[in-house]
Amino acid sequence: MVVSATRVEQASFDLPVSIDVIAGDEIRDSRPLVNLTETAVRVPGVVVSNRYNAAQDLAVSSRGFGSRSSFGVRGVRIYADGIPVTMPDGQGQTGTFNLDSARSIEFMRGPFSALYGNSSGGVIQIFTRDGGPEPSFEGTVSGGSYDTRRTSIGFDGQRGALNYVANANQYDSDGYRDHSASHRDSQHAKLGYVLGDSRLTMVATALDQTAEDPGALTAAQYQDNPQQAGTNAISRNARVNRNHKQGGATFEHALSGSDRLALMGYYGTRVNEQYQTLGATGRLSAIDREFLGSEAKWTHIGEILGRPVTVVAGLNYDRMVDDRTQFNAVNGEKSGIATRFETQRAHNLDEFAQVMIAPSPDWLLIAGIRHTDVRFDIHDHIPSPTDGSGHLAFSNTSPVIGATYHVTPAFNLYANFGRGFETPTFIEQTYVGDPTINDGAGPNLALQPSRSRNYEAGTKVMLTSNTRLNLATFRIDTRDEIVTDQGNGATASFKNVGRTRRDGVELALDSALPFNLNLYVAVARMTATFRDTFCTGSPPCATVSAGNRIPGTYAYTGYAELAWHHPASGFSAAIEGVRFSDTYTNDSNAQRADGYTLANLRAGFRQRFAHWQTWQYLRLENLGDKTYISSVRINTSQATTGAAFEPGAGRNWFAGVGARYIF
Repeated sequence: MVVSATRVEQASFDLPVSIDVIAGDEIRDSRPLVNLTETAVRVPGVVVSNRYNAAQDLAVSSRGFGSRSSFGVRGVRIYADGIPVTMPDGQGQTGTFNLDSARSIEFMRGPFSALYGNSSGGVIQIFTRDGGPEPSFEGTVSGGSYDTRRTSIGFDGQRGALNYVANANQYDSDGYRDHSASHRDSQHAKLGYVLGDSRLTMVATALDQTAEDPGALTAAQYQDNPQQAGTNAISRNARVNRNHKQGGATFEHALSGSDRLALMGYYGTRVNEQYQTLGATGRLSAIDREFLGSEAKWTHIGEILGRPVTVVAGLNYDRMVDDRTQFNAVNGEKSGIATRFETQRAHNLDEFAQVMIAPSPDWLLIAGIRHTDVRFDIHDHIPSPTDGSGHLAFSNTSPVIGATYHVTPAFNLYANFGRGFETPTFIEQTYVGDPTINDGAGPNLALQPSRSRNYEAGTKVMLTSNTRLNLATFRIDTRDEIVTDQGNGATASFKNVGRTRRDGVELALDSALPFNLNLYVAVARMTATFRDTFCTGSPPCATVSAGNRIPGTYAYTGYAELAWHHPASGFSAAIEGVRFSDTYTNDSNAQRADGYTLANLRAGFRQRFAHWQTWQYLRLENLGDKTYISSVRINTSQATTGAAFEPGAGRNWFAGVGARYIF
C-alpha cells in the first residue's frame, strides 16, 4: 500500500505509476541504519550514492533528475511524514531521516511526481511507524570497521487515544578515508491522538552533526591512494557543523462518510557552517535558515454513475529565509570580516487537484494538475563594489494523466504522461559566470527553469502466486536544461542550454522460492544525453557535443539478492550483488569513473521469549575488497579534469545486538 501517488492509501499494483515501497522490516534487516543508501539500491531507476563523506549530503537522482548536484539533493522531492524536507528553492537533504522508527519509504518515479511541484523529477517519502498496542522499550548497540560506533534507544506504545513513538541515536566513526571522522546525534518523535472523527499527529526531528570533509580526489590521487584526503582538506581543516530542528502537525477530520479534511503545518531551523578549501587560505560558508509551510487538503471518496471515484484537491504554501555569510578562513578558523552577507528568501504557493475513477471494472484512470508560483528574493547587505540583490519569479502548470488496464486480476498494463519543471536553486543563482557582468556576482537573473515532458508505459504482473514482476519503459524530453557554466567548486556558475533526452527501462522481480528462499532483482538501463551542442567554461570554452552523456548518470544499474530464513531458529541470511556502469564527471565527457561490481553478505538471528525480543546481526560489505569510485562530483572543472572522485570503502564489516521489552 502506498500514498505518494494518489495521496490516499492505495495498492501500488493497481496504479499507473512507477512506485516502490520498502517496508520497515526490510529497512532494519541486518543493516546499520545510517543512511538511505542501504536500501535505495533496491529501487530501479533511483541512485543514492554513498559518498563515504558525512560532511556532504547524499547524492540522489531519479531517472537522471538530480544527477547534476555536487552536494545536497536537487531535482527530487523529499518528504518525511507528509512534511517537505525539500525547500521552496528546490534543494533538500535526507540526513534527517530516522530509519530506526521508519514504517516504510516510498520511491516514486515518472510523470506523477510532477504533482508534488517544483523540482519533482521523483519523490522520496519516509513514514514513521505507529506505536504498538503495548508500551515497549528497545535499545541497540552496534559497531564496525573504521572505529564506527552506533547506539540507539527508543520507546513506543498506546495509552488510550494517545499513540507514541520516540527514538534517539548517536553515531561516531573515524571514516574510511583520511580526515573523514564524523559525529551525529539524532532524535525523532511522533505523537498521534484520536478524538472521535478527528486525528492529530505531531512529529519532531532534531539533528546535531560535526564531520570532517576529505573532499574529492583527482584521478592521479585516486590511483595513488584512494583513502587519502583531497588537496588542502587536512591543512585547511575542511569540515561541517550542522544543526537541524523541525516540527510539524497534521490534523485530519472526517467531514462525512465520504469527505475528509486534512490541515498540515510545519516549522524548522537549520544552521550549516561549511569550512572549505577554496580561496587563498580557505573559506567559511555559513547558512542560518528558517523555514515553514502549510497545506490544506480535501479528499472525497464516492461514486459517479455507480462507479467509484476519488477526488483530492488542496493548496500549500512554503517559505524559507536564509542568512548566507562567507568569511575567509586561516588554519581552518574564521578570519576577518564577512566577504559575503545576503538574505535570501523564497516562497511558493501551489494549488493541486487529482481525480481517480474506475469507469469499468477493467479500467482505472487518474488525472491531476498542479499550478506553482515561486519567487526568489536576494538582498545583498554588502552592495559594494557590486550589488548582488535581485529577484526571480516563475510560474508553471503541470498536468498529468495515467490509465491502468486490468487484463486479468494478476496482469495490469499502464501508461501515463505528464509535464514537470525545475527552477534553479539559490546555489545556482549565486554567480553570473561572465566577469564582465556585475564582476561575476549574482544573482544570475538570466536563469530559467528547465521543463520536461514525461512518458511512461509498463506492466505489473503476478507471474505466480508468489512472484511479482514490474516492468516500466520511459522517455523524458527536457528543454532549457540547467548545467554548469564555470566549474569551480562552490563558486560554480550555471546556465540554461538546449534539449536533453532520457530513455530507459526498469525491471523489478520479487519471488518467494521453495525452502524459505527469496529472490529479488532490480535492474535499470538508461540512455541520458544532450541533444544540442553547446559551449561551457572560460574561453577557450569546452564544446559539449550533441550525443554526450549527461554526467552523473549511469547507463545501467543492478541489484540482486538471494535471501534465506529459518523460521524455527529465527536465523536469516542474504547474499547481495550490486552493479553500476561507468559514468562521466563532466558535460564534455572528458573524464570518466569506471563501473564496478560488489558483493555483500548479511546474517542475523531473532529470538522471542516472554516479554522479550532480541536480535543480533553481522554485515560484510565489498567482500572482494574492490577499489572503486562510489560517487562523483559533477563539473568540478570544465576545462580540465579536476577533483571529482569520491572512493568507496574497501572490505568492511558492521555488527550489532539489540533487545526490546514489551511491558
